Amino acid sequence: MTSDARNADFTRQPTHNARLAGRIVDVAAASGVDTAALCHAAGLSGVDLGSPDVRVPLTSIYTLVEQAAAVVSEPLFGVKVASGVEAEIFDVLGFLVLTSPTFGVAMERILRYQRLWNDGERYSLVIEAGHAHLRYEPFGAPRPAHRLMAEMFAFDVGVNAPRLVAEPVSATAIRFRGEPPPDRAAYEAVFDAPVTFASPIDEVVLPADIFERVMPLANEAMHAYFQRHADAALARLGPEASLLARLRTFVADRLPEGSAALTSAAAALGMSARTLQRRLRAEGTSFEDLVDGVRRARAMAYLDARVSIAEVAYLLGYAEPSVFHRAFKRWIGMSPEAWRAANTRRTSR
Repeated sequence: MTSDARNADFTRQPTHNARLAGRIVDVAAASGVDTAALCHAAGLSGVDLGSPDVRVPLTSIYTLVEQAAAVVSEPLFGVKVASGVEAEIFDVLGFLVLTSPTFGVAMERILRYQRLWNDGERYSLVIEAGHAHLRYEPFGAPRPAHRLMAEMFAFDVGVNAPRLVAEPVSATAIRFRGEPPPDRAAYEAVFDAPVTFASPIDEVVLPADIFERVMPLANEAMHAYFQRHADAALARLGPEASLLARLRTFVADRLPEGSAALTSAAAALGMSARTLQRRLRAEGTSFEDLVDGVRRARAMAYLDARVSIAEVAYLLGYAEPSVFHRAFKRWIGMSPEAWRAANTRRTSR
């Protein structure tokens, strides 16, 4: 694989439903901003931002919201965007949520079909000690848009969503990664909950019992109808490779040049090294173990293909063949030459 082809594969830009861009533009326009200039700066000129079928680069959304927040000069611009959002903006996903039997099912649907909204950021749920922790992971290296998008997420999940049940409840905590703003009280006022900053993760904490609350518009037949449409829309986006599969491809392609490092892998996946380490721990592995496994599998394939020992060492990113010898003996319990000889005898029978 050429360097250009590899980069095109691994740095493919995730996309976002264009309707969020439309909402951001509407909020900016209400403040008298030149929205044509905003769209131009974000590479969105001429794009139909009201269509549920249009997707735009997630990074364009990031640029758009950063530019809009700067010119509007609204400290809580992300909240301002989210506060006017209706479920219908999410198209089929929104109607799937509205017709869910319970709040818990609605949240499960959001997590299952989150790629319909955008396929770069990640939402997750952890329930512990009677509380539901709904978490947000942004895409890419840290930038101002991440705080703004976290605000939108927190308001949608911590304020808008609980209002959908018959007896709304408030979040018990809102946590943001970034540094505290000058006016912390403004955050607590809009979220009606304790808000903390400098957290290791962006999250909304809700009482877990809200997951049992009935949705007022619950409709089994309509829910099944919208779920079929959501499944079809998800299929059109194509399969999403697992984190481990994507990492193995990244590592295998970069072993010869010695650039299969944690930081470069995290950057290619659009996350921080810390986030990647955390996600690998959740998978029961580490970056070092994954690299070791890729090297082991590749080593046996190369040896089986009669590639010279020195060339195998180079292809696996080892500075010296002796280092490869030690690694192979640790993996298999014998030298590369002995393994090749034994494998040749087996296959020739």
